[in-house]
Amino acid sequence: MCTLVSALMAGCGGGGNGSNLEPVNEDTTPDTGTPEEGEDNGTVTPGDQVTVLEGTWKKQCGSVDGESHYDIVTVSFTLGTFTTSIENYIDSGCTIPLQEAPNPVSSGNFSLGEDVVLSEGLTATELDTHVTQFDGAYFEIYEYDIIYINNNVLYAGIESGSSPEQRASSLNYNRPFYRLN
Repeated sequence: MCTLVSALMAGCGGGGNGSNLEPVNEDTTPDTGTPEEGEDNGTVTPGDQVTVLEGTWKKQCGSVDGESHYDIVTVSFTLGTFTTSIENYIDSGCTIPLQEAPNPVSSGNFSLGEDVVLSEGLTATELDTHVTQFDGAYFEIYEYDIIYINNNVLYAGIESGSSPEQRASSLNYNRPFYRLN
């Protein structure tokens, strides 16, 4: 499951303004789930605030690292929550579905944290996700990543971590997400 959110976010990124929030209403109670004891979930994005991630992002058809199939990944962010969908295919044009593979859907909460200056000089933003549902089943998974947005293109860390200390420190530029709306 950890790889699911990583696969969904691999190639996404956030801009230096990622932690800037626009209030939607006055209730600022965070709704990001509860991390396991001893885990720090970082700065939270209140569930009633619009972030730079707001909307739907799509990763175009491409090969899945370490696998012999291809996928299209869509992720939507709305007021502190996210949903993801992966469509699996056997061909590089993503026209022939991979019959034996499911097309997983997951959802949960997210928060944007601090800005992080990367070794290449770009300023990315911390992204923490808490997967609460996977194909309709309850899940309790936390992942820690970075994002960078440039001209409606979203890049994520090369690989997300299972703790804040394991957060990605460089971006994956191979398969970015493009803003649909």
